[in-house]
Amino acid sequence: MRRARPYLIAVALIALPPILGRVFPGQFNDLRAGILGFGVVFAIGALSLNLLMGYAGQISLGHGAFIGVGAIAMGIITGKLGLAFIIGLPVAAIAGAAFAFLVGLPALRIRGLYLAISTVAFGEAMARFVFPLNAVSGGQTGISVPRPLVGTFEFTRNADYLAIMVAVFLVVWLIDRNIVRSRLGRAMFGIREDEQVAASFGVEVARTKLTAFVLAGALAGIAGALQGPLISLAQSNAFDFDDSLFYVMLVVVGGLGSRVGITIAAFFFAAIPRLLVSLQKWRDFVGAALLVFTIARHPGGIAQGLREARERKRKPAEAGDDDGVVPALPRVLVDRPRTPLLPDVPLLEAESVSVRFGGLQALEGAGISVRPGTIAGLIGPNGAGKTTLFNVLSGFQRPEAGRVRFRGEDITSAAPHVRAALGMGRTFQLIGLAHNLSVTENFLLAQHHLDRYNSVQAVLRTPTARRAEAALLERARHAIAALGFEQLADEPVRNLSGGQQRLVELGCALVTGPDLLLLDEPSAGLSPAMTESLAERLRSVRDELGLTILLIEHHIPLVAEVCDEVTVLNLGRPLTAGATADVIADPAVVAAYLGEDAA
Repeated sequence: MRRARPYLIAVALIALPPILGRVFPGQFNDLRAGILGFGVVFAIGALSLNLLMGYAGQISLGHGAFIGVGAIAMGIITGKLGLAFIIGLPVAAIAGAAFAFLVGLPALRIRGLYLAISTVAFGEAMARFVFPLNAVSGGQTGISVPRPLVGTFEFTRNADYLAIMVAVFLVVWLIDRNIVRSRLGRAMFGIREDEQVAASFGVEVARTKLTAFVLAGALAGIAGALQGPLISLAQSNAFDFDDSLFYVMLVVVGGLGSRVGITIAAFFFAAIPRLLVSLQKWRDFVGAALLVFTIARHPGGIAQGLREARERKRKPAEAGDDDGVVPALPRVLVDRPRTPLLPDVPLLEAESVSVRFGGLQALEGAGISVRPGTIAGLIGPNGAGKTTLFNVLSGFQRPEAGRVRFRGEDITSAAPHVRAALGMGRTFQLIGLAHNLSVTENFLLAQHHLDRYNSVQAVLRTPTARRAEAALLERARHAIAALGFEQLADEPVRNLSGGQQRLVELGCALVTGPDLLLLDEPSAGLSPAMTESLAERLRSVRDELGLTILLIEHHIPLVAEVCDEVTVLNLGRPLTAGATADVIADPAVVAAYLGEDAA
C-alpha cells in the first residue's frame, strides 16, 4: 500500500477535475477550471526555468520564447496538419529542446551578464522576427489550436482538459524529482556552486550546462503545448520579453531550486488576477514589487519560509569545534580498481611550464616530478606560483609552454574532469565544496565519475540508475562514518566549522578513488592538534593504500615531517628540488623565505 499510495494520489488528482465539473458545475465552472489550467502552464514553465537557473545556475531572460516555440509547434501539428494531440506534445518538447540547444551553445564560453544578454537577444529575435511570420504562426491572427480528441470525445470543457494538464504536470514533476536525485542533478548543483570544484570531481561542465538547457527547453515546450489548446489559439504576441520576465519572477519569488515554492507562486499568480479582474492590469506591478521584496528581505522566496518553518521544529546538529584529531583517512577511501603504478616512471611530471596573466609572468620554466608512492611537497614564498602550477597540473589552467604527463602519457590538453577520471583528486586553497549542499550530497557529488549511467537513465530513474545511486549512497555513508560525521550527514556544509569543512573536503577527494592526491594547503583551518595528527594520517594514506600525494603547504614543520621530496618555486621560477632535509636547509631557500640577511 505504501508503494501504491503515490499512484493512487496521482489517479485521484487526474480524475478530480472532470468529476467536480460534472457534480458541481456551478461551483467548478469553465472559468475556475481555466484558472487552474493557467496555474499548471505557469508551474511547468517556471519549473523548466528553475531547472536552468535554480539547479544549474545559468541565467535565462528569454525563456518565454521556448514556451512560444512549444505553443506554435502544437498549433502547426494539430491545427495546420490535423494530427493528434499525443503527437503534438512530444514534437513541441523536441522543438523547445532544439532551440534551447542553440541558445545553450554560447553558455559553454560565456556566463553571467553576457549570457543573460544573449538569452534576451534570442527571446527578442523570436518575438519580433520569427513568431510573427505567416508561415510560422499565421501572422497577427495566430494559429487555431484544437482541444485533444479521443474517439468521438473532444475535451471541450476546461474541467475535462484540465485532467490531461494535471497528468502532464505530474509527469513533469516526476522528471524534475528524478533529475534532482541523480548524478545529473548533483552535477548541475555542483556547477551552480563552483564550476572548478565540480570539474575536480569529474563533472563535465560544458556537457552538463548544455544538458540543462536542452531539458529546460523541452519542459518549456511542453508548457507552451498545453497553453495553446487551453486558449484555443497560439499568437505570436503572447510570448514577448515581459512573459520571460514573468517566469523569472515566479522562480525567484517561489524560491530558486524549490519545486513546491515555485508551484505555489505559479498558482497564486494564475488565480489572483483572474478571480479579481481589477488586478489583471496590475500583475506585472505586483510581481515586480514581490520580486524586489523577495530579493531584499527574503532571498529564498516562499521556499525559504517553508524551510524556516520546518527548521523551527527540529534542533540543528551541533557543528562542534576543531580541537580533535584527524580521523583515520584510509577508512574513507572507496574501494575501486586502480591502475597499477610503474615504479620506474614518474606518476606525475611537468617540465618547462610557463604561464602569463597579461603582463605578469606567473610561471617561467617551472617543473616538478613526483615518484609513485611518495609524498612530495611544493613550497615557496607567497606569490611564487605554487597554486598556478597546481592549476596547470589539474587542468584548470592551460600553459603557454611546457608539458604535463601522468603515468607517462601527455595530458597537457586534457580537461579537469578527464584528469579526475584518470585518477587525480585535488583540494583547493579556499575549501572546494558545494557549500549549500549537505555533507552527504557533497560525498555523492565527489563520486560523479565512478558510476556512469547516462542522462536518459537519470531522467527516467531506470533500475540501472537506482542501483547505481544506492551504491553511491552506501559509499558516501561509509566515508562519513569513517570521518565520524554521522550526526552532520544532512547538515549543509556552510554550517560546519572551518576545520570540519577541511576534513569533508579531504574526505571527498579521497572518495573519488584517486591514484594521485593534490592537496592545496591541507592544514589551513585546522587546529594545532589536528595539524599535528595530519602528518600521521597522510603517511598512513601513502603506506596503507599506496597513494601518491603532492601538497602545497606553508606550515614548514608539517612539510619537514611528512614529505619525502620537496620542490621550491620562487617568483614563478624553479629554485631547487630534492630530499626534504637538504632542501629546507639550503641557504637559497632560506633566503627566498626570509631574505638574504637571514640566510
